[in-house]
Amino acid sequence: MNGIKVTTVENKKDLEAFIRLPWKIYAGNPAWVPPLVGDLKKMLDPAKNPFFKHARARYFLAWRNGEAVGRISAHVDDNHNAFHGERCGFFGFFDCIDDQIVASALFDSAKGWIKTQGMDTMRGPFNFTTNDTAGLLIDAFDSSPVIEMTYNPPYYPKLLESWGLAKAMDLFAYYFDVKKMNHERLAMLGRRVERKGIRFRNMDIRKFEDDVKKFKEIYNQAWAKNWGFIPMTEFEMEHMAKSFKAIVDPDFLIFAFDGDRPVGALWALPDYNLVIKKLNGRMGPMEMLIFLLLKRRIRHARVMTAGVVNDYRQRGIEAGLVARVFENGVKKGYTSGELSWVLADNVMMNRLAEAVGARVYKTYRVYEAKV
Repeated sequence: MNGIKVTTVENKKDLEAFIRLPWKIYAGNPAWVPPLVGDLKKMLDPAKNPFFKHARARYFLAWRNGEAVGRISAHVDDNHNAFHGERCGFFGFFDCIDDQIVASALFDSAKGWIKTQGMDTMRGPFNFTTNDTAGLLIDAFDSSPVIEMTYNPPYYPKLLESWGLAKAMDLFAYYFDVKKMNHERLAMLGRRVERKGIRFRNMDIRKFEDDVKKFKEIYNQAWAKNWGFIPMTEFEMEHMAKSFKAIVDPDFLIFAFDGDRPVGALWALPDYNLVIKKLNGRMGPMEMLIFLLLKRRIRHARVMTAGVVNDYRQRGIEAGLVARVFENGVKKGYTSGELSWVLADNVMMNRLAEAVGARVYKTYRVYEAKV
């Protein structure tokens, strides 16, 4: 026997081992950003994460000689399968020592559970959906992830591919240096669309709930035809809004309107990972004080989402949204940022990013296999 035992997470002790495993895998890796343990516990808890109103999951741990050496989740999202007409299960939260036997045992376990759920495909990594963190980093391993992006060691792609997983889709992360951006072109594009009657405004924090509803309306329309997209439910949007309310910057959430109709939105965040990296997974009173003090120094941002409803595309509104957020960022002293992630087949967004001077500097890959 190979000495590997795979078990399911059944109690608090198991869950603690599942959550804490990355501290072993990434020990000594300066690029890794430890997740906030409290947030991760809530995410994995079916009683606290609205994802589980339409989904189910199992968490697996691989053991060798009584020591945890790998982990993986397997889940089925009924909303995804209904929306896309698929029978697809997903894996996520994959972490493993550099050992193919361990990795294969984990993938076999995830595959086996997904198959018992009546699925015919396994896809991932997704933690849990495209509305969360997604993809396996396949390059730029010396660079830390920005807020709400994934990271993994260089040996992970081989572990997945050697087991039999193949590329389903690539996700691009673009880097931009404010000094090297084509500001004149951006400003020109922004003015052009405003002359057509499109109005832009920042989020109104005094009307937070109303603007969250507008964002959900735009989001579920604008991304509906994107690969892997799953509409956010009311519960999920409320949950996300509650999670981000304390850290959202109104200057970084931009809306586009035609009259009173919201037709586009862009959401960016300061790269809080630059501070979270120093907290080692904790967010107690002392860590909160450190966070509040150090977040003022952040000069790097992530453009997380940008989209326009279908019947308003190809009018330059996307460029207008980007122009507005860049203008706001420059005023606040930001010097660089990341646009992520962008689907490899999203021709419009890839062209826009390149046109304003951004460049692909990281690629994340989603894999799949038949079960």
